[in-house]
Amino acid sequence: MSLTEIARFADLVEAQVAASRLRAEGMQVLVQNEHWGASDYLMTIAMGGFRLWTPDADAEEARRLIADLRGGEPAADADRPGPAASTAKAGAALALAATFGPTAGLLLGGKGRGGWMRAVAIGVAGLCLAVGLAAWTAFLLG
Repeated sequence: MSLTEIARFADLVEAQVAASRLRAEGMQVLVQNEHWGASDYLMTIAMGGFRLWTPDADAEEARRLIADLRGGEPAADADRPGPAASTAKAGAALALAATFGPTAGLLLGGKGRGGWMRAVAIGVAGLCLAVGLAAWTAFLLG
């Protein structure tokens, strides 16, 4: 039996409600990442939320029922973000890098043995930290 992903949810309770609705219709449903989400919220974000899977034979009917629950038409390609979402994510990542400089610098430097990449990483971390602290200081004092 092959499974098909039918929906993704950011909230565990919403995913469980949708799964309960499908089970009430007699469908088999798997809620992926359910146990991670109950114990570690940040890990849930990293794994892309909660995914509902059903057998291939029930996939279309399950999508229709979930669209009814959500109050709209099912999206053809709901899993893939568009260009606007990618740009927004890039902007958020840049803002976080400016605020949390050392983390950004360590990510740039990697886990190598040192050398010029580590020097560049430390320099970038210091620059990002300075910019982040200046922004927070201006926000708090100004």
